[in-house]
Amino acid sequence: MEYELKIDEKGRITIPKEVREKLNLKGIVKLIVKDDEIIIRGLSKEEVLKKYAGIFEVDWNKINKDVKEIYKEALEEREKKWLKDILM
Repeated sequence: MEYELKIDEKGRITIPKEVREKLNLKGIVKLIVKDDEIIIRGLSKEEVLKKYAGIFEVDWNKINKDVKEIYKEALEEREKKWLKDILM
């Protein structure tokens, strides 16, 4: 497959829907610059969760949940702790 993509004024491109679906790209992707090429690859749920492992309390039993949902829950948990700390 080969596509011509437009870069908008903010430097963004849209990955065609059929490519996103075929490669199951969701949420966070990794962009790698190698010589004069750009490689975009999806991250596994485990890779995304490792990034936040020391920052948020994550229920690792929920690993099958959507990454966005886990991230949202982690932010809510962090917010609760932060509010508790500043209100004491």
